Amino acid sequence: MNKYNDPISDEQPEGGPQESSATATTLFTPRMKVAVALTLFVGALGYFVFTTFDNATVYYLSVSEIEAGGPTEPDRFIRISGKLVEDSFVRQPNGFDALFEVQDEAGDVLAVNYSGEIGQVFFNPHSVIDLEGRYTNEGVFVTEHLVIKCPSKFLTQAERDELEGGTGAAPYQVVIGA
Repeated sequence: MNKYNDPISDEQPEGGPQESSATATTLFTPRMKVAVALTLFVGALGYFVFTTFDNATVYYLSVSEIEAGGPTEPDRFIRISGKLVEDSFVRQPNGFDALFEVQDEAGDVLAVNYSGEIGQVFFNPHSVIDLEGRYTNEGVFVTEHLVIKCPSKFLTQAERDELEGGTGAAPYQVVIGA
């Protein structure tokens, strides 16, 4: 024992240096620190990716599915796709808000309250409108996000002719040299 009554002593016992059977180790070696840091980074990255995709996934619903599901939660968005119901579009005096109705493929109609910019292509009765928003207690779909798809890109020539009045002629005539 040393002067502090400590059983471990710095003094060498008689007969030469003492060999230690145990070696000093640390809990976190440099490799262990890198492994822990990498595990935490990958875990955090996975969590953020999962929560981002979970919040970003929005499914298209029919009007009947929306009505059956009732009002949506304030932080939950749903999507609907339909065509503008003729003579239902009313633009508010401020120029950005509009009220209209859309009709899905089954013929069900849903009132929409839209706030945002609307282009002229919106007034085409053959365009498909994709909406993303919330369904309220009042039975109105409230949205600030809409995408207008022009169906002419997906029509056959016969369907285009029918939309143009059935003439089958080009909207203009090319005259080469006179």
